[in-house]
Amino acid sequence: MPCESMAATKRCLLAILCVILLVAFGCDHGSQVKHEPVRDQQKRNQEIPPATAQEIKLLQEILNERPGDAAALFNLALDEASIGEADKALDLLQQMAGAHTGMDPREPAGRAFRTVSSDPRFVALVRQIEKENPPVIRSQSAFAIHERDLAPEGIAYDPVERNFYVSSVTKSKIVRVGPDGKAQDFKAPGQDGLGLTLGIKVDAKRRFLWVVSIASHPEGGHSPSGVFQYDLKTGNLLFKHQLPPGSAGFLNDVALNSIGEGFATNTGTGEVFRMSSDHDGLESLLPANSIPQANGITLSTDEKVLFVAGWIGIIRVDLTTKQFFLLSKPRNVSDAGLDGMYFYKGSLVGIQNPDLHPGRVMRYYLNPAMDTIIRAQVLEAYNPSFDIPTTGTLVGDSLYFMANTQIEKRDTKNTSQDFWQDIKVVKLNL
Repeated sequence: MPCESMAATKRCLLAILCVILLVAFGCDHGSQVKHEPVRDQQKRNQEIPPATAQEIKLLQEILNERPGDAAALFNLALDEASIGEADKALDLLQQMAGAHTGMDPREPAGRAFRTVSSDPRFVALVRQIEKENPPVIRSQSAFAIHERDLAPEGIAYDPVERNFYVSSVTKSKIVRVGPDGKAQDFKAPGQDGLGLTLGIKVDAKRRFLWVVSIASHPEGGHSPSGVFQYDLKTGNLLFKHQLPPGSAGFLNDVALNSIGEGFATNTGTGEVFRMSSDHDGLESLLPANSIPQANGITLSTDEKVLFVAGWIGIIRVDLTTKQFFLLSKPRNVSDAGLDGMYFYKGSLVGIQNPDLHPGRVMRYYLNPAMDTIIRAQVLEAYNPSFDIPTTGTLVGDSLYFMANTQIEKRDTKNTSQDFWQDIKVVKLNL
């Protein structure tokens, strides 16, 4: 991957978006970001990378629509820090902290903040955020995967055979973990054209396994980005639901409904696709630029609503009308940057992207119409075992997720035993 982390990849691919969804669903009130005179802004844009300038412009548009949006302030601070604007970054972070969402810029969140991490203002701000938001550690160890450099991104559970299936960013394969905790390859590296494997889901009723695969690099021997559909009984590849060669972006996560259809997100382009279980292909559900950094995806229990995790927050998609909008929420709630996301008893459970926090698991309680977040609950945060948690899988009333994917280590050549750790899969009772 060209960027230093999966989280960073998702940020850098945002540059290809030409239009951003601006939804003012109950604008929050708070301190508005200070804007520069147009002439000064134009001059500054000439001196910074075009992709960063475009992202700054988009974030300022969001803040014009929703003043005080904490996620927009956080991301704008990231951009300002990345171009050496330390004072502006710190001012924005101060405004963000005033929303009391619990978002924390301490590393590994917001790697661009390394340039200001020793500044007394930054240190004091982080100290205050962490004082207001103490650690919450409720998960228990479930099992470990001893292939330390697997760098898993997705995990799914099969209730029929009680197997877990795990994807791999480094190995381009799929691992199956049996009820006895033993892991073995379900699909070998590169088999069937597999590239880096990401989101993964089990259709227990039809005995299918769906896994997102993206090429490791454009000139590699892997297939274009797509969702590979396997028969769990035979292990045979049934279909490849692929983007056309040369398409922008990359598929990321997948959700399944009760009639066997799949839904997938394209993080790079903001698209959402629908897939049939009985033939190849992707059908457009939402076009490009609909949901910036579309990532985690899940369905309501009645399957009338699709929820998609986006750059600034969760998007509600009506599957009948295809109308979509950002969920309304209190100002002190941040639903931005979720990786894995799951619908559970009228709420959404999500693992917050490490760009916005060192790592936490959140639960968002919805109103009956499922268009508003009433309140948020921190289920897990500041667990010392965390090393880029990404996604999980619901098993009954529990969320199983990988505490330490170690995805950021994948491009290093350090093979020492102390550098890599066993993959810890934990169980969190909901």
